Amino acid sequence: MPEIESPETDRGAAERLTFFSDAVVAIAITLLAIELPVPEGETSAEFLASVQASGFEYLAFAISFVVIANHWAAHHRVFRWVRRADSPVIGLNLLWLFLVVINPFLTRVLTEGDVDLVRFGAYALAQGVQMITFAVMVAVTARRGWFDAAAPRSLTHRGWVRSLINASGFLLSLPVFLLVGTWAFAVWAVVPVAGGMVRRRLDRRAGG
Repeated sequence: MPEIESPETDRGAAERLTFFSDAVVAIAITLLAIELPVPEGETSAEFLASVQASGFEYLAFAISFVVIANHWAAHHRVFRWVRRADSPVIGLNLLWLFLVVINPFLTRVLTEGDVDLVRFGAYALAQGVQMITFAVMVAVTARRGWFDAAAPRSLTHRGWVRSLINASGFLLSLPVFLLVGTWAFAVWAVVPVAGGMVRRRLDRRAGG
């Protein structure tokens, strides 16, 4: 006989999903540090030279830490209001977690050789797909009416917009890389900031 899910069951699933996601994200961030090269040298000059030689690895670690932290912050911002979850939402969340987990691997790929379109593109594409997945998850949850009644309107009506704006930053950086090379890293920061300003202006107009 098939199991009949109740609102209480769905609510428990949402809570377990949040706890599980938090744990996986924490592990992914920890794995980033494991791959960091340890500086070498018997003197201060040799030590600093070793740090400089591994400078891109440390920069990539910082970028990936911020990226994963932003993924988690978005998840926390949304799922603090989610009261129910079913198989489609859980499936989307697992895909989102998969893309979180491969971040340390992609960071290593990015730093193993010269940054070319393949290495840069793999990293950027993964982030873009992850954010699009999250946008779909938010849209599905809103459509089912599974946000708490006290959830902000900006979340329940167009909560997916922020993720799509951030995703566009990573996806747009691919053609930019062909034009300006590694300066395309800046697009990852510029587009979300500019998009956030536009989104806040639209929110103020809607609220007014």
